[in-house]
Amino acid sequence: MDDFKQLTEQLLKFYIDTESIDDTGFENFFDDNSSIVGTGKHEFFRNLHEFQESYKFDVKQRGKIRLKIRDLQQEEAELGDDQVLAYGTVVFTGLFEDGSVCFEMDTRFSIIYKKVNGKWLVQHLHQSVPDRDQMTGEEFPVTLGKQVEEAHRAISALGTAYYHISRLDLKTKKIELVKRSRKMELGISQKTADWDSQFEVIKDVIAEPFVQKYIDFFDTQTMAARLRNKESMSFEFKKKDGKWFLAMIVPQNYDKDGNVTSVLLANRDVTDEKLRELRQEEELREAKLNAETASKAKSAFLFNMSHDIRTPMNAIIGYADLASRHLEDTEKLSRYIDNIQICGRKLLSLLSNVLDLARIENNKVEMKYAVSDVREDFTNCVTMFQQQAESKNQTLCMTEHILYPYVYVDEPHLSEVCINIISNAVKYTNAGGTISCKVAQRPCENEDWCDMIISITDNGIGMTEEFQKHIFEAFERERTSTITHIEGIGIGMGIVKKLVDLMGGTIEVESKLGEGSTFTVTIPCKKASKEEALEKKNQNPRSKKSLKGVRVLLVEDNEINAEIATELLKEEGCIVEVATDGVACISMIEKADADYYKMILMDIQMPVMNGFDTTLTIRKMKDDKKAMIPIIAMTANAFAEDRQKALSVGMNDHVAKPVDMNILAPTMMKYL
Repeated sequence: MDDFKQLTEQLLKFYIDTESIDDTGFENFFDDNSSIVGTGKHEFFRNLHEFQESYKFDVKQRGKIRLKIRDLQQEEAELGDDQVLAYGTVVFTGLFEDGSVCFEMDTRFSIIYKKVNGKWLVQHLHQSVPDRDQMTGEEFPVTLGKQVEEAHRAISALGTAYYHISRLDLKTKKIELVKRSRKMELGISQKTADWDSQFEVIKDVIAEPFVQKYIDFFDTQTMAARLRNKESMSFEFKKKDGKWFLAMIVPQNYDKDGNVTSVLLANRDVTDEKLRELRQEEELREAKLNAETASKAKSAFLFNMSHDIRTPMNAIIGYADLASRHLEDTEKLSRYIDNIQICGRKLLSLLSNVLDLARIENNKVEMKYAVSDVREDFTNCVTMFQQQAESKNQTLCMTEHILYPYVYVDEPHLSEVCINIISNAVKYTNAGGTISCKVAQRPCENEDWCDMIISITDNGIGMTEEFQKHIFEAFERERTSTITHIEGIGIGMGIVKKLVDLMGGTIEVESKLGEGSTFTVTIPCKKASKEEALEKKNQNPRSKKSLKGVRVLLVEDNEINAEIATELLKEEGCIVEVATDGVACISMIEKADADYYKMILMDIQMPVMNGFDTTLTIRKMKDDKKAMIPIIAMTANAFAEDRQKALSVGMNDHVAKPVDMNILAPTMMKYL
């Protein structure tokens, strides 16, 4: 490359040293056809003549001030075979006749040199020439900044990012290949050719619906007008082979009136970027749709939840009021209390389902497998709904075909699956209907395993085919429920499906509207060995041990909860003392003998000192017997992580509220 910095130095020296306006000598530096030449603070000229007239005015204004060039910094970039962009900064110093400094100005410039008849001449110039008004610190001209930006964009457009570059003369309609790309084969084989003939092949290469858009974009009749006052135009299109390209048109030359006479055509393969963009757009559309669907579902859930909570709560309040009015009528009182218990269980089931869904969706559910008595577990699930079925004059029956009585299952979660399905069967079956519950087993190819098949069939209201497609989605409920006035928030079946999946099983549903439904759950189970089965068969904590005479320290700050727990424990034969917070608990243990309390039932959320801190303090007591006293967390914090935290601070076990003596009593007996 020629020494363009030296050329720029010569140009600037001529520029500032000219004293006569009669013979400026522009022909030594400027091409006669130069266009868009600018200088001064705000001037911008379309042709050389306008620029020259302004320059003469600058020379007159300069007066006796001498200009000096200091610290020229320049970079260059090729724009083509016969064009080079030079851009950078130069410091101009203005001196009075005595040599003192009048001003100093740091100025940016951009120059495009074009080779004409073997000589490099200025085709474009933009810089700020100081005069008496321009002092140190003045902002650069707006037009200069714009021009520098345009120059940089032109370099970017024609840089290595583009694979295929051609030059098109808008007057002659001749196209010249500057840089070929194997990725961009449009059927143009000649280096120089007529545009129209070469352009015809495009129709066979470009995919619909981009053909007409491509033709319009490269229309040479309108191209100059569309490029007026623009640094470039771009257009994305797709070829028939599926690849995407970005086409850019950049003005190269102008006539004396500022009209574009030639352009550079650049094409770049953007297939990867486009596919990534399309994929992101699709993901965004899908995410938006899912968010909208989830929002609608959860809005419906909240609506149904509000209704379904109020219904049993209203009944509890109503029956409690009636009970207070008929304390002497034991028959009515007993019925009212039974109804309060039923409604309470409904509320608890509702809350449990919400908590279960939260645990599942947050991946907080851990499957814990242990040897289980299949017949006993399934019978307990069915028995739980016997009274409710009888109240509706329904027939609730159970049949079994059990080959392996003892298998490894996650009994709590499997029971939850069965309870949800049976509950729905009772709920959605009319009075006098029938619910059939079956459990069976079949061998697997692996002789150590078997499939447990649970089938729940009812002759209730059934489901539409459309609803069956969505029954296992959270917050979904059959639209007919609003007609039948049957309660439910629509998350039970969602929980069932997720739990069955976690257990490696399957669930299927068959239903006809008005005829009933059948749910079939298949769970793979590992068989228990004879020894494991015998050990499980002989386990009966209540038959071996009793809570009679066991002194228990109940740590509970809520008076109602404390009263209920105390009475239930006394029914089991326990001697109960109560501490209202952790500090009181520690004080009572310290004052008592080492063997005085056999067990502590510890609440977690308490004032003064919570259950975790209290447990940590007890475990650090100097008396080993006191430090090792069994502590069972009895709390409303029912998540798996709550249980884990309780165990981590030294508690022996965890039981969730509300208190169920069928769970609490066997748990307590384990530590006697």
